[in-house]
Amino acid sequence: MASNSSKTKTEAEARFARAQKRAQDAVSAMSEAQTEAKRVDANTARLRALRLARDASEAAAKPAAKAKKAKAPKSKAKPRAKSIPVEDLNASNDK
Repeated sequence: MASNSSKTKTEAEARFARAQKRAQDAVSAMSEAQTEAKRVDANTARLRALRLARDASEAAAKPAAKAKKAKAPKSKAKPRAKSIPVEDLNASNDK
């Protein structure tokens, strides 16, 4: 009976050790996930700031470019040739 009790105790200790390890792994995984999320957020903020700065400089340069460049007048569409009715074409071919 003593060996059965010691076997049960060993199994219980092993289960406890596994549970402790899983808990420790969970804490470690959460910490890593939070660190990764902070890294992604920082990178996103950096890229957003760069994009906004680029857009602002392009917007500032755009009106200056418009003032320098004069618009060319739009050309009117070429007038179409008058269409000839089919009957007239057939009549001229018959001659």
